Amino acid sequence: MSEQKYSSLKEYYDGIVRQAVEECILCGECVSNCLTFPLTPIKDNAPEDIMEKVIDFLKGGAFSEEVYLRGFSCAGCGYCSDSCPQGIDPLLLHEAIKIELLKRGEKPPEAMNLVIPGQRMNLYEILSALQMKPSEMRWLKRVPSQPKRTENVVFLGCSPPALPDKIFALLDVLETMGVDFVTLAGGELCCGTSFCPAGGKVGESEGKARELIAGLKAFSPERVILFCVGCYRQFAEFFPHFLELDFDVQFYTQFLIENLEKLNFTKPLQKTVTLYKSCMTRRTDLTDSNKKLLEAIPGLKLVETGHDKEQTLCCGGLANMTNPPLGQQLGHILAEEILKTGADYIANTCSFCQLAFYPYAKQHSFHVKGIATLINEAMGGREYEDKLKTYWSCESVDEIIEKSRGNFESNKYTVEEMRHILPMLFHLSG
Repeated sequence: MSEQKYSSLKEYYDGIVRQAVEECILCGECVSNCLTFPLTPIKDNAPEDIMEKVIDFLKGGAFSEEVYLRGFSCAGCGYCSDSCPQGIDPLLLHEAIKIELLKRGEKPPEAMNLVIPGQRMNLYEILSALQMKPSEMRWLKRVPSQPKRTENVVFLGCSPPALPDKIFALLDVLETMGVDFVTLAGGELCCGTSFCPAGGKVGESEGKARELIAGLKAFSPERVILFCVGCYRQFAEFFPHFLELDFDVQFYTQFLIENLEKLNFTKPLQKTVTLYKSCMTRRTDLTDSNKKLLEAIPGLKLVETGHDKEQTLCCGGLANMTNPPLGQQLGHILAEEILKTGADYIANTCSFCQLAFYPYAKQHSFHVKGIATLINEAMGGREYEDKLKTYWSCESVDEIIEKSRGNFESNKYTVEEMRHILPMLFHLSG
């Protein structure tokens, strides 16, 4: 990848997409190695023909079903990137498809609207509101007018507040370690990944990125610790091309493994765990730090799935937003693979994956655990209720409302709004 600096995210995208379009030889290897392709209506089409239509479309040619499905059936796993003989990253072509489709007036999948930050009916805001009152938040939702200089800023991102029990565990660990930090949530501040690459809105994505960096710099931190692997990808793969960062950036497992001597494990966990190597984790080289942390926990037994040494299966997280039926198929295949391990827990650091696992955890015997949660438990810390797991065990919308009403009403959501959105979120009838 070029080290050249660009003046904007749009200039960067335009440059690399133009190069990819020119260098693509239409071999179709990226399609042949795609996890989602066999699950789409175009599975019997020749991969070379599909890529010919994609490249023609990106050069200003005709719109087709094949083009739309390549863009919005992408699960973001990146296995296509490993197979290109030209060294092109086909994920960038998929993102370019979304950008061009929006330019031409095509509508993105409806579920995409649920993850755009700042909207009242935002998926992550609603899930957070179901689980806790505003008074229970242990993070800032906006940057103060005169923030105190802090050594570390823990930026949560937009989706993790939907998993408050897992955030609370990490914050407990950092406090026990004596780390100087402030915690800042996403929502009003956003890395931009919900706009682009996921949504194809380059301008909005860049605006959010610049706003976020300005907000982080206001604390004059030495380091920004990220909890969301989607944010980490933005910081690692995209921001360096058009933004200047004057602080170090680490994912939280990288920070913890560097400070392993400060993790005082006092409670062996006699559990069998499989580490899910999420697509985003694999793409951003975080697997080693995740695995080393789990291996350091006394009593924990790590087991692998059948695909760990080959091609890790995808949970369907991104596809759940862009093509929900396809995403659910991917999740079901992965759940069956996990069951074969006999693991008590599936450990993971990607919030998209964790949210995608809940429907299958309801049906099967495994539980979803964040790595920070396991570390906190092994350090003798507080165990927080996984309220999403509780809600997924409910048999009706009324039951979820009864259990969560005090929380969501204190967050200014109404029963009527919950009756509208909960059936879709928890796969229940109204």
